[in-house]
Amino acid sequence: MEGLPTSHPEVYQKFSEGFHVIRRSDRYWAGLSTDLVIEQVLMRSMKTSGGLTHGRGMDEIQRLVWTLSLPSCAEIKFTMQELAGIRYGTSDQHQEATSARKERDVRDTWKLVAFLQTYDPFTEDPSIHSISSGVTGDKKVNVDKANSIGETIIASMVGKNVHEYTFKRKDQAITLGSKVSLSKDEAVETDPQLLFQRLCVLSTNEPSLSSSKNIPV
Repeated sequence: MEGLPTSHPEVYQKFSEGFHVIRRSDRYWAGLSTDLVIEQVLMRSMKTSGGLTHGRGMDEIQRLVWTLSLPSCAEIKFTMQELAGIRYGTSDQHQEATSARKERDVRDTWKLVAFLQTYDPFTEDPSIHSISSGVTGDKKVNVDKANSIGETIIASMVGKNVHEYTFKRKDQAITLGSKVSLSKDEAVETDPQLLFQRLCVLSTNEPSLSSSKNIPV
C-alpha cells in the first residue's frame, strides 16, 4: 500500500477520491469499507433464510444465479415497500454521538480511572503480577518475552520438514494465568495491599471490628 501511488497511480487516485468506501444510502455516516460490506451484507444474506447455505447448494451455477438475481430482488423489495407505504429510515445522528452514549462513556472512563488509582500498574515492583488479583508470577512466567520466543520458534523451523516438526513445551510463552495453581505444600504470593482492601470492603457489612477479623480473604 505504501508503494501504491507509484505502482498503481490510477487506483491511488480513486482511493483518494473516496471510491474505496461503499455507501448504501445518502446518510453522512453511511460509508463502509468494502470488506465490511462483504461480511455484513453479502455473507449475511448467504447464511440467512433464502441464502445459498439453506438447501440451495454451493455449485457454480447456483452461486451465479443467486448473485445475478440480487439486483432484481432489491428492486422487488423496494417496490413492495412503496406499495405498502413502509419505508425504513434512520436519522443522520451517529449512535456514538448521542447524549446517552456520551454519559455512558464518561461513567466508564471514571470507572477505569478509579480502578487505576486503586491498582497502580506503574509500580517499581520488577516482578510480574496480576493487577486485579495480586497474584505474583514466578520465574517460569515469560510472557513478557513473547516476541523473542516466537523468533526462536521460527528460527528452529528453518530447514525442517513441516510434517516432522513438533513444537516443544519448553519453547512457549507462559502466561500468569496458565501457571497459577493452589497447593497445600506451596504458598502462593499475593499482594498484601489487595488483601487489606478486600478486608475493608467486606468489613463494611459487619456489625463490629472483632467479627470482621474472621472473614476469609
